[in-house]
Amino acid sequence: MGSSRLRAAVLMGSFVVLALPGSVLAHAELQRAIPADGETVTDPVTVVTGSYSQDLAANSKLLVKDASGATVATGSVDPGNVRRMIARPASPLGNGAYEVQSTSVSADDGDIERVQWTFTVALAASASPTAVASPSAEPTPICTDLCSGQPSGGEPSSASPASASPAPSPSPAPGDSSSDSSNVVLPIIAALAIVAIGAGYLLNRNRGRSS
Repeated sequence: MGSSRLRAAVLMGSFVVLALPGSVLAHAELQRAIPADGETVTDPVTVVTGSYSQDLAANSKLLVKDASGATVATGSVDPGNVRRMIARPASPLGNGAYEVQSTSVSADDGDIERVQWTFTVALAASASPTAVASPSAEPTPICTDLCSGQPSGGEPSSASPASASPAPSPSPAPGDSSSDSSNVVLPIIAALAIVAIGAGYLLNRNRGRSS
């Protein structure tokens, strides 16, 4: 008798569960979040999305808030996918912690589901720019002794570069003819001596033959 009552109670409970309105079982639950809950992102975030288990009503919304609690992006149902909400911040989200507040309303029965998740943006530090020389800077000219007008010892020269040309060698004085005359007389004397020696040789030779 007791077992029959227990069996009847179980059957009645099952019937009650099956007879309950669909709203008890129908919730548009979050299935996937981008960025994911607890994720650390190393790139600027340009979009935040949430995907749900049911079609969403038009009054569903998505709020993205920074660490101070200020709302940095507001999202709604994606026109291309009624099971997704999407929020696009006005500018990419930079370094910091963010919280996403999701209010999903089931399009089937209007059931409301509220969830939150967080993520962090930690951008990689960019390399410091290389120092660039000022465009007005001019290279220091490289100058030699002729350009600077100074000898290699560093002493300033009184003469300008134009006047540093070598002086011409002096011409021989007009009255200095002794060297020229000696250059002419010596060959003549030498020639006469050779002729005299030759004549003496011939004379002695002829005398010897005649004797």
